[in-house]
Amino acid sequence: MSAPLSDRLKRIARSLVHFLTSALFLNNLIALAGTSAFLLLFVMWWLRCYTHHGEKIPVDNYVNAEFVEAQKDARRKEFELVAEDSVFMVGRPGGMIITQNPEAGFAVKEGRRIYVTITKWQADLIPLNSLPPMYGQEVGGVQRALKQRFALESQVVREVFDEGPPGMVLMVLFEGDTLVDAKRKLGKGTIAKGSRLDLVISKDISESSPVPDLVCQTLSQAEFLVKAARLELGAIHLDDNVTNRASSWVYRQDPVPSRGLVLAKGDSIQVWVTRARPYSCPDDAGTELE
Repeated sequence: MSAPLSDRLKRIARSLVHFLTSALFLNNLIALAGTSAFLLLFVMWWLRCYTHHGEKIPVDNYVNAEFVEAQKDARRKEFELVAEDSVFMVGRPGGMIITQNPEAGFAVKEGRRIYVTITKWQADLIPLNSLPPMYGQEVGGVQRALKQRFALESQVVREVFDEGPPGMVLMVLFEGDTLVDAKRKLGKGTIAKGSRLDLVISKDISESSPVPDLVCQTLSQAEFLVKAARLELGAIHLDDNVTNRASSWVYRQDPVPSRGLVLAKGDSIQVWVTRARPYSCPDDAGTELE
């Protein structure tokens, strides 16, 4: 005779509970849950990558940054930084980014190349014969051309009297050597960009005076001649025997008069004087003052 239905149901329930609490079932359940979680996370990651694929990202600003450091930063963000050109800039170290394309803020896709221009470490060499004409040219125009076209500095180091108009370049020097003057033209050498040229320019000759001859003149006469030439009497070196300055005699001066030598208005001449008239003076030299 078969067992009652209730007994059979109880046995089935006990078997089910035993199975659900068994180590085999629990291990399989944990493995299934882990696999499901892994699959879920993988699908979510794949969907995110798929939906973001081709998305555009704003480019950072790399201008004024060091190229090596900027290249590392761009690589982390899946961009490629490429040095397309390099130029020398006076006063700036090499390896610095000065332009970029695309510009900062421009949205691009991952993997896009960013082309940059960086500064050079060494200066470019400029052929001397490529420089503009300078001798006899107005100094302001020469300085602007050297600065704007060749990045060369220049300064006026001396002014000399010349019969032509004032402010004209008469001589160009580089590190003490004459590059250009009335007889020299630019040669075949080179000069580094950023170098400095020294300029000698003309000065109005009407503002100058020839050096008067003061030797064999009394000091009072010498003072008169110097003032007449619109110059100044500088240091007066007295011999020990001088007792009367006005009647003392000039036997030496600096500068000495020479052909073509002129001084600017207000320049000074220093003299050396003695008590007695020098024997080398001609008979018609200045008369001694009592």
